[in-house]
Amino acid sequence: MNASSLPSKTISTGYRFADWAVIAVTVVALLAGWLTKNSVENRSIPFEGSGISAQTPQGWLMTNAQGNEILHVTDPLSSGFGTTYSIENIPVASDATVGQAVSLLTLQRGQALTAYRVLEQKQVTVFGQAAYEIGYVFVESNPNLTYNQIPNIVRGLDYIFLNGDHAIVATYWADENAFESDLGRFQGFLSTLKF
Repeated sequence: MNASSLPSKTISTGYRFADWAVIAVTVVALLAGWLTKNSVENRSIPFEGSGISAQTPQGWLMTNAQGNEILHVTDPLSSGFGTTYSIENIPVASDATVGQAVSLLTLQRGQALTAYRVLEQKQVTVFGQAAYEIGYVFVESNPNLTYNQIPNIVRGLDYIFLNGDHAIVATYWADENAFESDLGRFQGFLSTLKF
């Protein structure tokens, strides 16, 4: 009988190169997709009003400003309560302190928002500007009694900047479940705020 031997497989350099090339192309494609996704999500459009400018997220709904509010934009793709950024330009006395502006704002929020609770307050520096930060929660619910949706717990942040005879308030509201994940984008918005 003739003993036949199985031919041994030898892997050529070309096959090894092909394996590494597939891995490299896959990594490059994933990285390009991630960069494209980030550039689309982080597109912004300029806003300017009352001597205040910022870059608002593109594709967000801009609603009519009411009272001292000069900007109010909401993310239509948010689940639960729509993530919202706003800017208010509140007149104050020219010799007003930040404490007086904070007291006025918390009083207004307490009257306007259901179950408003301040969680923390502190003086901060925001991109080189002195500010006062107020963290809080409130309950957002539809006043229509026939509306069968559970009220949302909303977390908010206010940054109060004194600018002569005005207090400029940059506000961030988000559903409690989305607050931390959306906070970075708000910080980007805040970095574009100029007055």
